[in-house]
Parts: sequence; C-alpha cells; structure tokens
Amino acid sequence: MTDFLFFLVTLVVAAAGGLLALKLKVPAGAMVGSMIFVVAFNLITEKGFFYSDLRTVLQIFGGVMIGSKVGKEDVLALKKILWPTVVLVVGMVILNLLFGTLIATFSELDVATSLFATTPGGVSDMALISEELGANTGYVAILQVFRLLIIFVFCPPIFKKIMNKNYSNLSKQAVEEIDAEQQKKKPSAAFEWKHFGLLFLCAAIVGVIFWQIGVTAGAMIGAMLGGAAFTIFTHKVPFPRKMQIGMQICSGAFIGIQMKKENLAHIDVLIVPILIMIVGILVFVFLTSFVMHKLTKLDYPTCMFASTPGGLQEMSLLSEEMGADTLKVAVMQTMRLVFVISFFPTLNKLIVGILV
Repeated sequence: MTDFLFFLVTLVVAAAGGLLALKLKVPAGAMVGSMIFVVAFNLITEKGFFYSDLRTVLQIFGGVMIGSKVGKEDVLALKKILWPTVVLVVGMVILNLLFGTLIATFSELDVATSLFATTPGGVSDMALISEELGANTGYVAILQVFRLLIIFVFCPPIFKKIMNKNYSNLSKQAVEEIDAEQQKKKPSAAFEWKHFGLLFLCAAIVGVIFWQIGVTAGAMIGAMLGGAAFTIFTHKVPFPRKMQIGMQICSGAFIGIQMKKENLAHIDVLIVPILIMIVGILVFVFLTSFVMHKLTKLDYPTCMFASTPGGLQEMSLLSEEMGADTLKVAVMQTMRLVFVISFFPTLNKLIVGILV
C-alpha cells in the first residue's frame, strides 16, 4: 500500500511538472517537465516510486501510437531508410569507441566501464551486460542515467531552435508545400473509440507476444507491427492527444526516478566522464544527423531524432511532438537498439582484450 501511495504522489509530481512545462511552451515539455520535477522530488524526499512493470505498458501504448499512423504508402517509403540506418550504425560504433577511449584516458574509470558507459543502449541492459566483462556496473548505470538526462534536457530546445531556423529560411511556397505534406500525414478519419479500441487490442496482443518471447523492446516493436497491420488493412486511426501527453508524463517520471541520492555520492569521480559524455552526445547527434541528411537526403528533423541515443519510446514520442517522421524514427531507433544489444557487448569485449 505504501508503494502505491508513493507511486500516486510521484505521478502527481510528474503531472504538475509536465503540465507546467507545456504551459510555458518548453520543447517536449510534458516529458522534460515531468522528468525534472520527479528528479527533484526523488532527490529531496527519496520517496519517488514507479512500478517497473508499467514500462511494458508504456511501450505498448507507444507502439500503438506509431502503428496508428501507418498506411500502405508509409510501408513503401520505409525502403528509403536503409542507407540512413547504415550511416547511423557506423557513426554509432566510431563515436562510441572514440569517446569511450577518451573517458578511459582522462578519468579514473577503466576501459570496460568507459566503453559500456558510452554505449547507447538501455540503462539496465548496459549495466547487466557490463558486469560480465568486469566493469563497474554502478558507474555504468549512473553514467547511462546521466546520458538520458543530458539528452532530454539539452536536445529538445536545440532541435526546436534548429527546426525553427530552417523553417524560417524557406520560401513561402516551400512552407506551404511542407504544411500540405504534413496535412496528408494526418489521419483523415474521424475519431471513434470503437475503432481505436480494436486497433489497441490488435496491437497489444502482438506486443505481449513479442514481450513474452524475449524480443528486445518487444512490447513496443510488437505493438507497432500489430497496430500497423491493423491500419494497413483498414485505415489510419487518430491517436488521442491527451493520451499522448499522459504517455510523455509517465515516461518522464520513469526516467526521473532513476536518479537517486546514492548516484550523487560518486559525482566527484564522474565529473570528467560526464563532461566528455555531454560533448560526445552532442557531437554524435549533430555530426551523424548532418552526414545522414547530406548523404541520404532524408529530412533533417527526422535525422536528428533518429540519431539521438535516447530510448525507442522516448525518441518516438519526442519526434511526434516536434513534427518529425515518427515511423522512420521508430524503425531506425529499433535497428539501433537491436544492433547495440546484439553486437556491442562482443565489440567492447574485443576492444577491452586489445587495450587491457
């Protein structure tokens, strides 16, 4: 009962922060505001609580949101992201090794800890995998949490400014063409709870199946595929705006709850790694997205969100909020996640064996 009470209080704090940030027009305000408020609440009281199993529920909702926007024309367009995905993976490997090596060189952290701390995977995934190679799992988890905080605090306002600048430099005709294209992407069917309920049921069933069989990020990937199959054979379904805001608030709370007082106890050892990580993230995001945009001609906002090493669900929500192509971002983020979980442990093991 105590956990449930603290869970409700945490949600209230998250909602207050998210709604305040939305009112102040903070970029990606619902997620950023809730995350900041929950971090502060948890550091002050140490009473923040979020049921970890709800992460799966949030992933299903995120998959439904993406799947609801998929039509036949969108599936045909996915062939255009093959080369952007190759650019993303190559850039991810190069920059991970570069900044992992810099952290090992200029800080007290060993090579294994440095490499896993800069690997763009999940917090718990990287901490668990790194233990097998003798890395300091506590430091890995702390730096992975800081990676997420850095991304969600710094990246949205920078992205917003870049997108506004690019938009303002366009001719009136180009602006009208972009607006017309955005209107085409919006579902034309009137919202019906019955149709949305059928979509959600179909997506949730596939999501649960993927989750149960152990697919990486299976709940979201399965729900996305199940929802997409439903809309392809019927039509696109509007996703309720209030439900999307609720998802962002809950996601922000989940991220914020990861920051605890014990994390700050090691901050003196981690100051240099954190500073290197800030530079590394910004270099990775903007260099990779710039190269991706120039080589593949994929629109720049989509390149930025696809290149940002946040969570699959969180980056999909942010891309939807800020007008990027959510489907392409989700597919490329999925490929990034699968590649990280599948190949980075082996790659890091080889590097550790060479350098140690």
